[in-house]
Amino acid sequence: MHAHIIENGEGNVVDVIYFCSDSCHRSYCSTHTDLTYEGWNGCEEGGDSVEFCAACGVVAGGAYECDCQRDNVVVNRFPATHGVKCEHGNWIQLPADHPALV
Repeated sequence: MHAHIIENGEGNVVDVIYFCSDSCHRSYCSTHTDLTYEGWNGCEEGGDSVEFCAACGVVAGGAYECDCQRDNVVVNRFPATHGVKCEHGNWIQLPADHPALV
């Protein structure tokens, strides 16, 4: 998983934006002009819940809810209008209008 770390003026981390790949990270920063791409930041471990790519909405890492999310190896997808759920009802890719992707 890739991460874009946002710090305040004192160097404290105030937010982290997760991505499935470096190319999604670059793309996201190029479309969000308030962010500056600062280089490759991959191999990040996720938190206690599943994290989704802020650019394309696929599962990026974290504590998966099911094996379907863990085994999803397709990254850099085009955003999906309605999203994609697995047979267990868990998101594989968030819908394009999901608040996590806005």
